[in-house]
Amino acid sequence: MMNRLTPPRSLTDALFSAFAAALIALSSACSVSEPSGEVGGVSDPDVPSVISHGARVDPDNGQIVFVSVALSAPARVAVEYENEFAGEFRTALSDAAAEHEIPVVRLRANAVYQYAVGVEKEGGELARQARGEFTTGDLPGFLAAMRSRTSGESSLDIILSDYSVLLGDGGKERYIVMMDALGHIVWHYAVGIGTPSEFTLQSVRVQPNGDIMHMVLWRWIRRITPLGDIVDEFETPPDKDWLHHDFLQLEDGRTLYLGKHHFEFDDSAVGGDAETRVKVGTINMRDPETGEVERVWNPMDFWDVRDPSQRVVWDDPRGGADWLHINSLSQTADGGYLLSLRNLDQVVSISPDFQTVRWRLGGPHSDFDFPDPSDRFTWQHAASELPNGNVLLFDNQAQLSEEEGGGMRSRALELRLDFENKTAVKAWEFSPEPPIYSSVVSSAYRLDNGNTLVNFGFSEDFAVIPIAIIEADAQGREAFRLESIDPPTAEIARRGPFRYRAYAGPKSIMGETMLRAPKRR
Repeated sequence: MMNRLTPPRSLTDALFSAFAAALIALSSACSVSEPSGEVGGVSDPDVPSVISHGARVDPDNGQIVFVSVALSAPARVAVEYENEFAGEFRTALSDAAAEHEIPVVRLRANAVYQYAVGVEKEGGELARQARGEFTTGDLPGFLAAMRSRTSGESSLDIILSDYSVLLGDGGKERYIVMMDALGHIVWHYAVGIGTPSEFTLQSVRVQPNGDIMHMVLWRWIRRITPLGDIVDEFETPPDKDWLHHDFLQLEDGRTLYLGKHHFEFDDSAVGGDAETRVKVGTINMRDPETGEVERVWNPMDFWDVRDPSQRVVWDDPRGGADWLHINSLSQTADGGYLLSLRNLDQVVSISPDFQTVRWRLGGPHSDFDFPDPSDRFTWQHAASELPNGNVLLFDNQAQLSEEEGGGMRSRALELRLDFENKTAVKAWEFSPEPPIYSSVVSSAYRLDNGNTLVNFGFSEDFAVIPIAIIEADAQGREAFRLESIDPPTAEIARRGPFRYRAYAGPKSIMGETMLRAPKRR
């Protein structure tokens, strides 16, 4: 009895193997479509036979392959595919039909895969196999130049991240990528190629059905399938706050996103401009049924932008004043929200109804003291509440002690909040050795196994210190590291490449099952 797509060692199988080898030799490396006849397995009159099968690479994405199968009668089929180093996988069973086109994903670029087609028998086993081979295509643009090296063992099968490259001519390439545990890209999606460089790829979130939602600064929130088909796209209405940095897809289908609007006031009383134009961060809600957008939280309802004590960073080198610079939005266990206010060096908690700022951590008018000054954070990103109630964030600009040589470093930082004594104390941190300084972007997320995925997404000199994704354990020790070591070229500007965030990827991209893990060469 078989429950895998591995054929029995029999004379029939041997004859099929010889036939398949000859067929493959006559066909292109990415297509096998000639009739296959009796093609392995034990003949069973109750199971439809495979009449023909073949594979074609998606012309728009070389990491997506479609395997076509024609049967003598309707049935469900699955495709098993393998590469010696990339691993072995099986697609989810299709719906019953006589003709199928099965999408195959989780593939490395420029790799040869062997595949087998199995027809479902009564009881769920697979029989009547057919074999073929395909070769995946190239990665696009500077993804093809990206090289990674890994050390240690990741607890994740898939790591999801964005990847952007600033080019010497001022342009930008942006991608969403999924990587296997050895750092090889196994899925990609090109985002906004040809749009201006200021439209930065930011938050990416995988939905329960496998769709991928992502945000491009000032531009859109887009929802795509794993095959790259756009199923929804939201652009900021002209009369609403411009979207930026982060969003949440709520269970009821509404989208909560960070917005920004401009406010003008007279700041001359404290030496400012009489016509000061300031950027104010907000939270907005989009209803997908009506398309209506509502501003649900405005910091000016709680704090006074005119009050200099409410400011830390004020001037924006890109023009104007940037008050809060909210860069992350996450939900708490009770349905409230955490915001990271980068320009105030502060994290705030907001009630579920948006009517109350429950507390402020760090920055001006903090509700918590820091008994140990080294527990303070600055320029932080990706603040979230952990199941134990602690706050986890990426601290971009932590100060090294004199004993450590001074200067700046970046770290993942977990803080325990004492609401009775109003103190914040470090519960855990991770900073690699030697220190990595990632002055902007970056992220830290707690994994289900207790480890933390830390993205050092920007390097002041990437030619010397590469950007890195590191998995750290509960003791603050490095368990896994993935470094992107792009070769410097005249076409890449000094400030690229970079990753805004890195996440635990989905268990599968399109319901596939891993039968054998990737291995090192």
